[in-house]
Amino acid sequence: MHKAIWLGLTTFLSLVSSPLASASEPPSIEDNETLVMRIIFDDCLGFIQKDIMPFEGLSLSPITAQGRDTLPVRRRTNGEIRHLFSDRYVVTWGEDNESRYCMVLTSLPSDKPMMLGVKREGFLERLTKRADAVGMTENDLPAEFSPLHTTGWREPYDDGMSELRMVVMPAGGQDGQEMVDAGLIMVAADVYSPEG
Repeated sequence: MHKAIWLGLTTFLSLVSSPLASASEPPSIEDNETLVMRIIFDDCLGFIQKDIMPFEGLSLSPITAQGRDTLPVRRRTNGEIRHLFSDRYVVTWGEDNESRYCMVLTSLPSDKPMMLGVKREGFLERLTKRADAVGMTENDLPAEFSPLHTTGWREPYDDGMSELRMVVMPAGGQDGQEMVDAGLIMVAADVYSPEG
């Protein structure tokens, strides 16, 4: 069940990001990999594993109707939902009866600057090294960091379930462009409730 939901979400993320790869004029994207790694491993993972409030000190604003519509239906009324930096990014974090989660999605259209720029070359290797260090040693990695390919990391399966998992995909930048915007991030862990 959890695996099916996870696969459905990664398919959703790839569909949301696919149109971005065909923009006619390459936007300027600044390198901000340190911020991307902070959001993944300090904010999202910190919330999931240690209940640390995510995105502290970063610019959060109330969610708009368009931003809320960016989210999968089951995430629109559950947990905390905000814009991060501008109306370009939607963040949500919380817990339901299946998982504890933290997500960053890109809301389009937006003319606001892309804030989550990373150098495409070598990014998957750098991210994998950090994921390995926190136990997400299994991965599904394409040849390149592209919005046309789902990229995921997870803890090794135990009884067919993976407790901790992550998806990171670009949401801006064209094929062949050195910099891309890593604007689709999800980190989640299964929630186990005692049987009663």
